[in-house]
Amino acid sequence: MKTLPFSLFFACIVLFISACKLDKPIFPKLKSTTSTGTTGTGTGSGSGTGSGTGTGTTTSGEYYFKGTIDGQSINWQVTDNFTGWVTGSSGDGSVDKGVYTGSLEALLSAADVYQPQLGIQFETFYIDYIQNDEPTYFNSFVNTGAWTYTASSNDIVAGKKSLEVNYADSKGNAYTSVGVQTGSTATVLSVTPVPAEFGINESLKIKIQFSCKLYPVGGSGNALTVTNAEATVRLEDLIQ
Repeated sequence: MKTLPFSLFFACIVLFISACKLDKPIFPKLKSTTSTGTTGTGTGSGSGTGSGTGTGTTTSGEYYFKGTIDGQSINWQVTDNFTGWVTGSSGDGSVDKGVYTGSLEALLSAADVYQPQLGIQFETFYIDYIQNDEPTYFNSFVNTGAWTYTASSNDIVAGKKSLEVNYADSKGNAYTSVGVQTGSTATVLSVTPVPAEFGINESLKIKIQFSCKLYPVGGSGNALTVTNAEATVRLEDLIQ
């Protein structure tokens, strides 16, 4: 039921829930709430041609991604959600007879061409719209604490919670955490409901720390090592 899991690096469409499938929306260009109590001025390069690192040295944005990828420092800061780096969400799954099964992914990307891009995908939603209250289900699905990495592309079990880290570099090369993750960790530190505003559905503001291996999607090339990574991302409720 997971089809084209890495097309999110290139798609830019609006989600419409049909009786058959949820397509992948990316990046409504909407202003995010600015953070308070910080004085940093970090911004992302947003050019799509460089290394994908940010120029800021502090966490100045409400949403961000920082850490190292293969020893290279990463510091992406969302400032106005129009330039530099922007947030987004995507959904992948199907609706059949009132039952939704699939995953939702929080995205953080360069503003112009949506790469480099980080995606943190939470699996697996299984909600019966008749039996379940959808907002309650959505708000309770992503819980704090340790999460396991999805072991394989076939490891999609209704109700089983796991996550994937997806990454595209500035050249569009796609990587995924699906694969061996011995010693890797992922811990959700906080989950904060965010009310709907400016045309965006209710969302979850998720702070997560993680380390993992990222494997090339095409199967050729070296794996990347992600260490000391921390991100705060916005996961929109796309199963309404």
